[in-house]
Amino acid sequence: MDLSVPSWVIPGTYGENLVFLADKPEITGVELLFFLYDGEIKALLDTEWKIIVAHGRRFTYTVHLPDQVKPEHGELIERFLPLARYFIVHPYPPEAAETQERLLSFWAEKYGKGDKTVFGGNPFLIENTLPGRQETLLRRLPQDTGLCMDTGHLLLEGKNPAAFFTVYQNRLGEIHLHDLDPEKAGRDGRLADHRPLDAGNGWLKELLPRLRGFPGVINLELFSWDEISRSIDVLKEFDLIP
Repeated sequence: MDLSVPSWVIPGTYGENLVFLADKPEITGVELLFFLYDGEIKALLDTEWKIIVAHGRRFTYTVHLPDQVKPEHGELIERFLPLARYFIVHPYPPEAAETQERLLSFWAEKYGKGDKTVFGGNPFLIENTLPGRQETLLRRLPQDTGLCMDTGHLLLEGKNPAAFFTVYQNRLGEIHLHDLDPEKAGRDGRLADHRPLDAGNGWLKELLPRLRGFPGVINLELFSWDEISRSIDVLKEFDLIP
């Protein structure tokens, strides 16, 4: 299993998180988060670039592109293209799907790489986010476009992650694996999703056995090392990792 975590599991920079994660044997990948890409982030990348490149020999990288991708983010893609396995894309609202389709088609042609039999050599994975967005965009893209499955987003919609996995498993390059806890969210003010895995939840018991042998990236998309550690224990309980 290629088990990944976000680049923010402790307070700190990309480099500080990579150094922290380097001696954690279960973790084989890191999702580099770029919800924003501005001058401050560019300066930080310049400062930490050698650390990021050096840890690229330790980790499989994926890159989470900004929430609304724009043509100028090609600069970020070009920088990470030699290092990253995939780039995660959030779909636009349905009324803007045509605009996003043109941009992604241009990027796929310009940045396509690797084995052309895998997602057509296209390194961009379209994530399921708000209802209807992924489906609308995918109707405009090639049938072999890769996907990122986010379990928390599915659960918020009342959908079954195991059923989604069964339908789309041959198109999935990455899975964002996290749980849902609306009751706790009401108390602590955090999001209802992005919660540590709970071995007692039926959806998880149904999904995890199907993930054995999954060749893509499984990303525990949690933003606390304590919650990731607890979720790793659940994966061990289901014999998905030693």
